[in-house]
Order: sequence, then structure tokens, then C-alpha cells
Amino acid sequence: MSRFGPTVPYDATAVRATWPTLPTYVQERITAELGGGPADIRMAGGGFSSGFAARVRAESGAELFVKAAGPDNSFALNAFRQEARINPALPKEVPAPRLEFAADFDDWTVIGFEAVDGRAPTLPMSVRDLDLMLDAWAKAAAALTPAPQALLDLGVTARPVDHQLRQFAFVDSGGIEKFPVPRVLDAHWAELAQLEQGIDAAMTADSVMHFDLRPDNMIVGADQAWICDWNWVEVHSTWFDTVCFLIAAHGDGHDADALFWAHPTAAGVTPDELDTALASIIGYYLSQAAQPLIPQVSPYIRAHQQWSGRAAADWLAQRRGWT
Repeated sequence: MSRFGPTVPYDATAVRATWPTLPTYVQERITAELGGGPADIRMAGGGFSSGFAARVRAESGAELFVKAAGPDNSFALNAFRQEARINPALPKEVPAPRLEFAADFDDWTVIGFEAVDGRAPTLPMSVRDLDLMLDAWAKAAAALTPAPQALLDLGVTARPVDHQLRQFAFVDSGGIEKFPVPRVLDAHWAELAQLEQGIDAAMTADSVMHFDLRPDNMIVGADQAWICDWNWVEVHSTWFDTVCFLIAAHGDGHDADALFWAHPTAAGVTPDELDTALASIIGYYLSQAAQPLIPQVSPYIRAHQQWSGRAAADWLAQRRGWT
């Protein structure tokens, strides 16, 4: 238990489809790619979708990290299909497990990645793990700035900033009811709504962002980390991802402010822009945390959003001198 509530077990959040539930033709495609039937299947414990995700090894020793989803799980199905498009177009300098195969059937998709030698990060995070993950993101962000033409050719673009990053403004205008926030924010709804107004300018940049950068979307190895789940990329500011990632670090007791300003992606960012990002992220997390659970999504999702929103709120309150 942390001061922001129960700590989410990020390596054990998933409730996944298993090998026996996969259609025969999906199993056969995986077997063909491995050169033999599976001798060992290690299910991925992390993640919030319920799609199949596992490290699969054949008797020969050949291994792949395999994801698969079908028509009963449209969220994972669409995410995996998008990931199959994006991954091959990532610059080689981006530390990400590389796509080895993708097969799209009428109602199922299956994708296989190189099986890198690492583990899912957990809380509390060690300084070493944090350093490896931040270094991986620095390398990725540098390779994604300016926005690579290969990704632009796929239609990756600067979409309008999602309304879910303007939830305090939405409350302020009467569009939605107030959602629960930590007591430290109660006197600052109008200020939070004002901070959110700068989100468009803050996110404008000629770079490609991951848009879902969190420790649970990374793999940590002996001397490097890899970034996974490249399915929400857009042309925006890479430093916004750095803020998203460091919320877990702040909640874990690390000095997120110092880590942010020391990171290469923070170059040129103003303190007000950092506060704008935090306000937008807080509004997103806490408004989502108040919603019912989502079918076919991990029951940990709302606890993750609640914990993250409270950690982000504490970081912003410290920066603004709110007590």
C-alpha cells in the first residue's frame, strides 16, 4: 500500500485468452512460424487487454513473443493490427522488440515479435530500472524527431488533442459533473481548467510520440530496456510521454521533477507546459477511474487510473505550492 492507495501489480494485471482458446488456424500459423509445436508457453502477466500474449518456445528452442485477438475482443484486435503496421516502420535506433511475422484472418489477427531477454518492471522501481527505461525512451525520442517519413507515409499524423485531456475544462463548462479528486485539488478546479487550455500548444512538435508510455509497456533486461505496444503513435511532443512515464516514478517515491528536467526530451519545455501536461493527465486518469469497469479489460484498470491520477495530482500540487 502506497500513500496513493493500493499499488497495482503491473506484472500480474492481465486476464488473457489462453492457447487452447485460440482457433486451430491461429495455432497452426504460430506453429509454422516456430518450426514446431509449442513446448513452453509463458503467458504475459502484465497489460490491461485480454488478448492472447505469451512467450512461446518450440522444442527446437525457437522463441517468439506472440499476440492474438479475435472478434470478441475488438479493442485488442484493432490494437494488434495497428501495431503490426507501425512496428516495421520504427527507426532501427528505437529500442523495441521487432516484428517477425503478422497474419491477418477474416476475424483474427496474430503477430509475433522477437523474444527479448527481459522482464516486466514492477513497483517499487529500482533506480537502475528507471535509468534503463529513461535511457531507452531518450534513444527512441531522438530517433523519432523529426517525425520519420516511414511513419508519416503510414498515416501517422498530428490528430486534434483528445477531449479526454480537457476534463477539468469540460467540468468548468458544465459538460460533465465533477469527478472525485484528491482534497489538495478541490480549491483549484478553475485553475486546472485554465492550465488545460495550453495543451494544444504544449503538444505541438515535429516528432512521433508513443502516447502510452508507462513502465508496464516496457521490458527491462540486464543492460537495456525495450519499449513495447506501439499502437497509439501520433505526431506530438515526445516530452509529454516522459511526463506520463514519470508519474509512476513520482508515485513510487522518486524525484520525478529532477528526472524530467534531466531528460533530453525536456529541452525547451517551460515549467508552465509541464504543469499543463500534468493537469491534463490528472483529469484524464481521475475521470476515467470514476467509470465502471470495461468488459474484456483487466479489473485492475480503474485502480491503475486512480493511483496514477493521485500520484500526478501530488506531483502537480508540489510544483504549484498547493497544500
